[in-house]
Amino acid sequence: MKLGEKVLVTAALPYSYAPRHFGHLAGAYLPADIFARFKRMRGAEVVYVCGTDENASSIVIEAMKRGTTPKELCDMYYPVQKEVFEKLGISFDIFSRTSKPIHYQVVREFYLRLWERGYIYPKTIKQWWCPNCEIFLPDRFVIGTCPKCGAPGQYGDVCEVCGSWYESFEIIDPKCSICGSRPEVREKTHFFLKLSALTEKVLEYVKDKKFWRKATYNKTVAWLEKEGLKDKDITRDYSWGPPAPFPGAEGQVIYNWAENLLGYISATRDWAENIAGNPEEWRRFWTDGSVKLYCFIGKDNLFFHTILFPALLIAHGDYILPYNVVVNEFVNLEGEKLSTSRGWVVWLHELLERYDPDVIRYYAAAIAPETRDTDFKWQDFAEKVNGELIGTYGNFVHRVLSFTYSKMGGVIPRPGEFDRRDEEMLRRRIDYARMLEEHIEACEFRKGLRALLDLAQEGNAYMNEKAPWSSPENAGTAIYVLCQVVYSLAVISAPYLPFTSQRILDYMNIGKKVSELRWSDAEAIIPPGHRINEPKPLFRKITSEEVEEQMRKLLERLKK
Repeated sequence: MKLGEKVLVTAALPYSYAPRHFGHLAGAYLPADIFARFKRMRGAEVVYVCGTDENASSIVIEAMKRGTTPKELCDMYYPVQKEVFEKLGISFDIFSRTSKPIHYQVVREFYLRLWERGYIYPKTIKQWWCPNCEIFLPDRFVIGTCPKCGAPGQYGDVCEVCGSWYESFEIIDPKCSICGSRPEVREKTHFFLKLSALTEKVLEYVKDKKFWRKATYNKTVAWLEKEGLKDKDITRDYSWGPPAPFPGAEGQVIYNWAENLLGYISATRDWAENIAGNPEEWRRFWTDGSVKLYCFIGKDNLFFHTILFPALLIAHGDYILPYNVVVNEFVNLEGEKLSTSRGWVVWLHELLERYDPDVIRYYAAAIAPETRDTDFKWQDFAEKVNGELIGTYGNFVHRVLSFTYSKMGGVIPRPGEFDRRDEEMLRRRIDYARMLEEHIEACEFRKGLRALLDLAQEGNAYMNEKAPWSSPENAGTAIYVLCQVVYSLAVISAPYLPFTSQRILDYMNIGKKVSELRWSDAEAIIPPGHRINEPKPLFRKITSEEVEEQMRKLLERLKK
């Protein structure tokens, strides 16, 4: 790490009106959190921002269906989202909202700058109009057949089957998604973003990013080289969202995909004003070329973050561009794609009612969909938690601390002379810290988790080899070494398992909070004579009855 490193971390802004499920955690929020926690431990200045995406047309539609307002709907769900993230230990520096005045201000300033620079222009277009609802129908208000692949039931902006973008007017067999009526055509002046002028600049930016995940880099370059960027309509005819600031755009708002990405900037400004206590502090992260911006997202947001967001930032001219866009694939469920509408989903708030947050974090990291889609399976969940987290990691920590407490009077013993194996074990804890550091820096979080397990496994093997229970003359040295390994394991586990690391620190009577740990602490030595507290098992086993119960609930919900 370079001295004075500054890192800005973002995770995809979640829609505010729906709960978060396990796939969201594994795909964006947990990897971003592991990375942010690690960077803080390495001494970097880190700001990790997120917030609810509250201006989507789907929120307007949902509110209309429920007979409420978009604001009331968002107000209802924002605290639900925030609480789930807090319980899971997601260490946002701020969890903001795109309905806040600061976001509207950022959007206004940003798009006025693009207007002044010639990247925005008016154009008369054909619009769908619902004669029954008596409103213009923005993209998500229209549903029909994809004009590219023929998939039915697609919205009027993007096909969720083939991924194609199109204008809502191109959709086949259109229907109003509110009342089901067939809309009619009317003309309206909208405002367009001149993306076509930015293709080469974005391509030049992306071609320097060969260190991105291979699929991310290849898909982005292929899109730019084959499709190029086309000008897009960025205003819509409804009242919810940041007002379009252009002359003649009265009654229109900036469309969601063109404003929600700016939520990362507005969240940072919100943090600067209301948490950091300096309204200008955000500039140190968004306008300083030495800052590295990492965006963590799922693959359904790839285009928006590897192409559109850089295009917007390039058009503006004052902001840094993403250094790395860390794109994850999807997590399926029991071999099938997730479906919230069918109930084929594992909700985070329900998991938290039954399981330790670190158990959930562990499994999310263990099956992280870094290079391909992965699968949440209840049986696999139980096996990984029982066999790896408890059987290897938890077992090692509890064996060492329990032996120290019961057989050594709760005091770390004074070692005798180290033999080659003792020195090797002390050295290995440092080797693993460096190995894990390399994996996290490369955003290889599954490999990092494996390194934690391997260290615990080596510690268990060393303990079995030294057998302090049957070799009193060497027990002091072995337990001294093992306690150092346990402490190092607690330190380097902190980005992944912060609650567990805290429990180990407390059992070892270290007197530190996880947030106070530094990565270099992995090399620290706990001195002889240090007294520890009575340890308890770190986790409980998941029973076969639980697995059966969870599968039964999942299948029952599917039938409803």
